[in-house]
Amino acid sequence: MGRYEYAFATPDDLGGLDRYRAWCAVAGLPAINGGYGLLMVDDAFAGRVTRLTEDVEYVRTLVTAGKTNSGVGGLQIPPGVFPLVRPGWPDEWKS
Repeated sequence: MGRYEYAFATPDDLGGLDRYRAWCAVAGLPAINGGYGLLMVDDAFAGRVTRLTEDVEYVRTLVTAGKTNSGVGGLQIPPGVFPLVRPGWPDEWKS
């Protein structure tokens, strides 16, 4: 995997329910109770894509692991953890 970043699309992380709903509308996703965890990837095979999961805590665990000495190098994410994929990164999506 090339460069990657993490983000969270939840009402708390986006500053309220209205902002969360607006983000979901731009992303073309339903507003769900727990929100979404995002893994934004830029690699030679797929280019820039955003992978999304309803398992926000899984992404928070990845972020915590990335801050350790061992990081997340070589991590194999199980299939199905990020079932949703959007082209580009959120800042490239049209509002």
